[in-house]
Amino acid sequence: MSTIEDLPLDMDESEFKLAVEEGVFEAYRVNGYVKTNDEGDEVVDKTALHEAIYRVLKSSGIVRTPDEKTDKALTHGALAKKIFAETPGANGEWDQLDLIQRAVWTQVVKDAWNPTNPNYSGPVQRLVGERDAKLVLIKAKTTVDGSPGIDVVYLTSNEELIFADFIGPLKSSVRRAADRLAKNAALVSTRNKELSAKAAREVDSGMKAAAQLAKSTLELMSGSSES
Repeated sequence: MSTIEDLPLDMDESEFKLAVEEGVFEAYRVNGYVKTNDEGDEVVDKTALHEAIYRVLKSSGIVRTPDEKTDKALTHGALAKKIFAETPGANGEWDQLDLIQRAVWTQVVKDAWNPTNPNYSGPVQRLVGERDAKLVLIKAKTTVDGSPGIDVVYLTSNEELIFADFIGPLKSSVRRAADRLAKNAALVSTRNKELSAKAAREVDSGMKAAAQLAKSTLELMSGSSES
C-alpha cells in the first residue's frame, strides 16, 4: 500500500481508499462479475468470478505430467490477467498506471488468487469437483521463466502430482505439528519430572485421536466406510 507521501496531491488517505474501492468495483463490473440484487443495487457476483476462474484454469490446460506444470500452471499475475482482462494492468503496462490504478490492480490480483484456496472448502476447488470428478485444484511452487519457487495454481488428475503437491505438503504439516507436540511435552517432562508420565500420555492420546479423526473424516467424505 502507498504511503501518505505517495498519495495524489488532491487526495487525502480516505479519498484515495474510496477511489481504489470504486476502481476495484469497476473492474468487477466491466469484466462481468457484477449482478443486480433484489433491491436493485449492483453487487459483486462471487459465483460468476469463481466460474470464470474455473474456466480459465480448465482452458489453460490440464496438467497431465510433471513436465507440463511449468507451461500450464498459472501464476498470480497470469491468472489475474485472464480474469480481469479489461482492467488496466492486465496488459503489463505497470509503468503507465497511476497510483490508483496500481492499487486496483494489486487488489484484483489478490481477488483472483484467493478463491483458488486448494483446501476442500475452497470455492473453486468445490466447483472443480462438481464439474470434473477426477480433477484436483492444486497450488504449488515451480520454476517459471527461469525463476524458481514461484507460486502457481493448476488442475490435474495425475497421481504423482496429486500426492507430491497436494497430499505431501499436508503430511509434512502434520509431521511438523507432531514434532512440536513431542518437543513441548519433552520440555515439560524435563522441567518437572513429576509430569513426565502425564506428558507422555497426552502425546500418545493426542496422536491417536488425530489419527482416528483423520480416518473417520476420510471414510465419511470418500464414502468408503463400511458402516
